[in-house]
This record gives sequence, C-alpha cells and structure tokens, in this order.
Amino acid sequence: MLNLGRARIQGRQNRSMSFEGLDYADQKKNNDYTGKIVLVISLTAMCILVLKQSPTFDTPSVFSQHEPGVTHVLVTGGAGYIGSHAALRLLRDSYRVTIVDNLSRGNLGAVKILQQLFHEPGRLQFIYADLGDPHAVSLILILDIIP
Repeated sequence: MLNLGRARIQGRQNRSMSFEGLDYADQKKNNDYTGKIVLVISLTAMCILVLKQSPTFDTPSVFSQHEPGVTHVLVTGGAGYIGSHAALRLLRDSYRVTIVDNLSRGNLGAVKILQQLFHEPGRLQFIYADLGDPHAVSLILILDIIP
C-alpha cells in the first residue's frame, strides 16, 4: 500500500500545545455584562417611575375589592374543556371567577363566550400566564389580582 501523505516526524502524544493568549481574562466580556446589568437596572427603574405616575396606579382593581358574601374562585386551565365548564357553573352560581391559563391546550374562544355571557364588571377575569413560571405567579400575587 502506498502512503502518499506527509510522514509524521513527531507523534501526537509528544507534541507540546501552545496556550498563548489564553491565560488572561478577556476584559470586553466583563464590560458587556456590566453594561447589560446597568441597562436592566435603569430600564426597571424607568418602568417603575412610569407606572407610579399612571393615574390608575393606586386605584384598586375590581377583583381586589372584597365583597361580603361573594366568593372569589381561581380556575387554572379555565380555557380548556373542563375548566371552562367549571367556570361556567361557578359563574351561574354567582361566584366571582378568575381564569389563569397559558392557552397551551385551551381555547380563547371559550373565555370570550364566558365574557359575553357574564359581562358584569367584577364577575370574570382572564389572566394569560403560565403557572410554571414563578415570576408570573409572584407578579399575580403581588399585584393583588387574586385575593
């Protein structure tokens, strides 16, 4: 068999590897992270200021007002078949209902029909959120959307 390639003078095991330029940290990467952190903090502060200047910032939601004798029920997955029928039954029995659904398997049409049937303010509320996301859940609880 003919070997037409170059012959190796030194085997792979004995070759030394050069690590030039790899022994120091890249300063650009640290500056990029610092800039991103500063940007996030400044945008968050700006959003808080804009929200506080909003005229409806201190006004409580219709759903955060507690009425004696009226029970508020949270229906998770309320846009699905079973959840929408449970919400319908609760609304017919004069409960206040909050539906939380990410519409992964649910249908927004079912929620719209419920909103048409029970259009009185404070009876039905729909929140598009994923309950697997802890940030979304804490935001719902902090804003006192669900009493």
